[in-house]
Amino acid sequence: MNLLAVEKPARYMGGEMGSIRKDVADLRFALAFPDVYEVGMSHLGLRILYHILNDVSWIAAERVFAPWPDMEAEMAADGVQLATLETATPLAECDIIGFTLQYELSYTNVVNMLRLANIPMLARNRGGDAPLILAGGPCAYNPEPLADFFDAVLLGDGEEAVLEIASAVRESKKRGENRAEMLDRLSVIEGVYIPSFFEPQYSTNGTVSAIAPLKPGYSSVRRRFLSNLDTALFPDSPVVPFMKTIHDRVAVEIARGCTRGCRFCQAGYVYRPLRERTPETILNIIEKSLKATGYDEISLLSLSTGDYSCVTPLVTELMSRYSEERVAVSLPSLRVGSLSDNLIEEIKKVRKTGFTLAPEAGSERMRRVINKGITEEDLIAGASSIYRAGWRLIKLYFMIGLPGETEEDVSHISTLARKVKDQSKGLGTSGDVNVAVSTFVPKAHTPFQWEPQISIENTTDLQYQLHCELKKRKLKFKWQDAPLSFMEGVFARGDRRLAPVLLRAVELGCRFDGWREHFSMKLWLQAFADCGIDPAWYLRRRDLDEVLPWDHIDCGITRDFLLSERSKALSESATEDCRDAACSSCGVCDFDKLKNRVSGDATLQPRTPVSATQTEAVRMRLRFAKDGAMRYLSHLELITVFTRAVSRGDVPILFSQGFHPHPRFSFGTATSVGVESEAEYMDMYIEAGISAEDVKFRLNSVLPKGLRILDSKVIDAKSPSISTLIDATCYRISMATISADELPQKCVQFLAHDSFLIQRTKKGQTQTVDLKAETVSLSCEGDKILLVARRGKPLEFARAISGNNSLEGNDILVKKQEVVFSA
Repeated sequence: MNLLAVEKPARYMGGEMGSIRKDVADLRFALAFPDVYEVGMSHLGLRILYHILNDVSWIAAERVFAPWPDMEAEMAADGVQLATLETATPLAECDIIGFTLQYELSYTNVVNMLRLANIPMLARNRGGDAPLILAGGPCAYNPEPLADFFDAVLLGDGEEAVLEIASAVRESKKRGENRAEMLDRLSVIEGVYIPSFFEPQYSTNGTVSAIAPLKPGYSSVRRRFLSNLDTALFPDSPVVPFMKTIHDRVAVEIARGCTRGCRFCQAGYVYRPLRERTPETILNIIEKSLKATGYDEISLLSLSTGDYSCVTPLVTELMSRYSEERVAVSLPSLRVGSLSDNLIEEIKKVRKTGFTLAPEAGSERMRRVINKGITEEDLIAGASSIYRAGWRLIKLYFMIGLPGETEEDVSHISTLARKVKDQSKGLGTSGDVNVAVSTFVPKAHTPFQWEPQISIENTTDLQYQLHCELKKRKLKFKWQDAPLSFMEGVFARGDRRLAPVLLRAVELGCRFDGWREHFSMKLWLQAFADCGIDPAWYLRRRDLDEVLPWDHIDCGITRDFLLSERSKALSESATEDCRDAACSSCGVCDFDKLKNRVSGDATLQPRTPVSATQTEAVRMRLRFAKDGAMRYLSHLELITVFTRAVSRGDVPILFSQGFHPHPRFSFGTATSVGVESEAEYMDMYIEAGISAEDVKFRLNSVLPKGLRILDSKVIDAKSPSISTLIDATCYRISMATISADELPQKCVQFLAHDSFLIQRTKKGQTQTVDLKAETVSLSCEGDKILLVARRGKPLEFARAISGNNSLEGNDILVKKQEVVFSA
């Protein structure tokens, strides 16, 4: 596979620090994320399952992501099937492929990944040798649009259930069971839904009339619950990607579930009850994770981090422990009502970029409808505290299209946003407000699952209204494209009749629909038309007595409770948070094993923080090799690897000054992507008291395969930088297109030129380079060229010597053998 032909080779290399390779295993479980690598590697659920599965000796859990269109084109050209990162095992040869369903607009990627793996896309067409195709994640609570593609769906928490599924498949294979027998075995596992064991029936008006169970005693499937989050396994040595990912940091789930009861929020209902980790457990995970990864940021994750019962003492202790170690703490989900002055005081100690708040609705009335539980007064007071603490940017998130919303309610968004901005003026500072607005999409298992979704036309009209109003108030505005929200709504409440549409859309070329640059409404409308489906029908209001496509899926919340919450929304009545108030009788808890678990008041034992001391700086020069898959790392990715490695290896690196300190190291001239090297050089400044040999040992113990330190030595701190000392570079170049017999003549012909001018275009500027003048020496050794040159890329010289300007990077093999330093 030609990784040089794709935009980001690091997406497909594998071999990252923390990755686990098992060449031999009883069962190979591919964790498939239907989006690009940097999105999937930011997903916490995938990280958790990867390590839980790999902790079992007989299971090999591997990762696979949706290939970006450039890689898909390369795969098609080479006839290569989609394979795992760890061992390059074709997906068709795995035992289980488990897809994460995180977002409705990734559904075409699910289908396309099966196609690229040469696995029959429809479950009914798979034979006994095909892998079990499994799904899980938040979108699994209405799996019906994808039901025809999956053999099984895991509903709810996966930490325990995924091991039971793996054991069942292993046992089934040992016994030689057929596919039907394997599915029957899986159906007895709590939380496992077998779509083929149900048959939806439809009325003449198109609605679902019944969902008929085909297996006796299997009429509905209740989600799986993890009763105690604090005792659940959590990875403290996660995979560390070579490239920057969406969330490039240590991420720790401090709580699961939310009891606030926002009526639009599916996650707030399907992840109940609330389960918190204790601060002691969280601190232990963070300490181990920082050591194992080398990250310099911690993210505390939950549906509402500010509601965590011990959030202020926890953040205080984290800042005490790690602020001197230049480790930042981020809290990505804060409610206005959870912002205390003490918490803001702690948060302001970290890197301040922007502070995000989500009022969701502009008017007080609409916040009562959705049970948001915050007032305008709360928001204004919170904004004032945030600006007072030193922030200059507040990001506000709202929705349009909520049930019962009027144009006046929408106008309140711009009014409220301006009031927030005005708080900075009252403090004598200049503050900015960014307003982001999405379109409300009704989701299954919420009180609004019966409500209609506004049309594309209504959405664009409201967006234009907001654009004009916010522009007048000098506020920045971002919005979700209306067609994307439309498509999300279709599949969020869709049924099995959408499966042919998905197949047709993939056939037409739909991929990465959640990415604006790849989404094509034209192709989707063609797919719907070809299948005789009116997509707008799925956005309609549902009758309260209508059978919904997901009615046989039991998320734990009763239908009566959802109807009651809907009635309260219409009357603008509140439902109190059951964390502190009386039980709201939603139906989830059994008050024995399954109940809200909060940490309560915590008295943390403070750890003595590392003190910043003035130490003598020692400058070391390292020579290192870069080969195998590591040759595809870009220069920036190489810097990231070493940034993580010095921390993981406990190398006492010194940092630059300023708000965003960086490790003090520098590299020689960047080597072209795809070139192997035995002569890469870098300088680093470290604290005195450690030997050059020890630095070499520590780094080699943590660097990934393909990167290794060859030599290290202390140099004068005032020595010139490496790049200024390099006079020339020695390369060995192999070209399969030229025989060993004709190669010497080609070299002679090149050397006979008085000059050999080429032109490069970079950032719109054209440069002329004389390759002949830059050549120090040129000779042959069998079928290889030995080149010493000052400037010029190996590929440019290969083209000049061979006379073939169509040569590409994958047509040659280059090794950088040495650099020549000036005297």
